[in-house]
Amino acid sequence: MPVGRRYTPYRKALRELKLRQLDVYRYPGHEELRLMTQDSRIVLVKLPRRRDEMTVEEFKKYVAEAVASQGR
Repeated sequence: MPVGRRYTPYRKALRELKLRQLDVYRYPGHEELRLMTQDSRIVLVKLPRRRDEMTVEEFKKYVAEAVASQGR
């Protein structure tokens, strides 16, 4: 499966949260997402592990909590 299609459900989950994915920084044990909120703020979310190791629901919940804790 092409890499872009593997992550499509995660991008859709971000759109449901009204977030726009700008960048993904991939590291061996985790990923960091640079996101833009609806009010044009840039937020960096460090995931506990890679996206493909998380369910979409778990990913969505973690990102929502991380953005909220940064003053959404």
